[in-house]
Amino acid sequence: MKEKILILGGGVSGKAAALLAEKMGASPFILNDGDDAPFPADARMIVTSPGVHPLRSQLYKAAQGSGKEFISEMEYGFRHFKGRVAAITGTNGKTTTTELTVFLLNEAGFNAVGAGNIGLPLSEVAAQENQPDIAVVEVSSFQLELVETFAPCCAALLNLESDHEDRYAGGFEEYCAVKKKIFDRVPAGNQIYGLSFANAPRRVTYENDMLCIDGKALLDVTQTALSAPHNRENLAAAAELFLRLAPEKLSQLPEAVKKFRCGKHRIELFHEAQGKRFYDDSKGTNPAAVAAAVNAVPGKVVLLAGGLDKGMDFSILSTVAHRVRMAVLCGQCREPIARVFRKAGVPLRDCGTDFEHAVDTALHAACNGDSVLLSPGCASMDMFKNYQERGEKFKSLILKKI
Repeated sequence: MKEKILILGGGVSGKAAALLAEKMGASPFILNDGDDAPFPADARMIVTSPGVHPLRSQLYKAAQGSGKEFISEMEYGFRHFKGRVAAITGTNGKTTTTELTVFLLNEAGFNAVGAGNIGLPLSEVAAQENQPDIAVVEVSSFQLELVETFAPCCAALLNLESDHEDRYAGGFEEYCAVKKKIFDRVPAGNQIYGLSFANAPRRVTYENDMLCIDGKALLDVTQTALSAPHNRENLAAAAELFLRLAPEKLSQLPEAVKKFRCGKHRIELFHEAQGKRFYDDSKGTNPAAVAAAVNAVPGKVVLLAGGLDKGMDFSILSTVAHRVRMAVLCGQCREPIARVFRKAGVPLRDCGTDFEHAVDTALHAACNGDSVLLSPGCASMDMFKNYQERGEKFKSLILKKI
């Protein structure tokens, strides 16, 4: 008789875990909160999707009290992946750093894929007949909560800022502690800290605009798409990972970096008209990401922000208030953002939950030389399916109205 594996959550990650379980000869059983099916007592193992909330899900609480092995989908995938794993976490920059690292490795001749929080579950990669040489895994705190053997050959922690505090009873301190679990089984020399960790040892540094490795100038970052401050942090981490994974290919790194282009919805300049620039940063889903985006775009900024509240501290926005001509707020989490900008004297417009009205308001507020920036600082699920849908809606409305 096949062993039964219970999977919590039937989304992308849950389906990937079920696919892998079947490949391994097990019998997967998916349960979602609200399903009528009873909690199965005969399951050998329980695998949870990252979206199942530990403080709110009755299934999660039942799994914790079941006495059975209880692991994350990423942990399950790692146990069955035969290649090398590099891992990247942090509050901001994970996706760009993951995409960049994969790009650099592929340019150097490796078969590398991005996996994890980037959209392709590690379990799905592990279920493939022909697994890649390297999986570069974008790792959220959700995926690190229930790891037991996850041991990347190298890993990067980019930064730590306020985010997802509604998920952790211990607030920001617990969130940080979960993030740092990425290093639990990584050799000390392969633990990479982002530039925001001032005293961490590193081989990759900057001298003005030059990217340096071991003190030797390698690349002028102004000749790349990664010259903004936040992307310099991403590039430094990707280069550190590359040094651990493919040191023999270092000579190929400068030309590969020059070829790289950032993905959509990340401070994406998608239109210029009437002396104004329009940026989609829908993936900016926490306050520090908003601050980075405001600092990255030119001119005064008309900022469109707000969305699903994650219990975050928005006080960092006061550091960029002088660059914001107007803050246009839309979505569930408006008042916490408004309090910071109101105190800083930034003009505000509250558009409730009418996203099109918010876009119209931002358009009319912008002056010649301004940047109109969607950088919500919040999750999207109060009004949209995901951040991609939010970003595409913003772009379509701008292009229709301008």
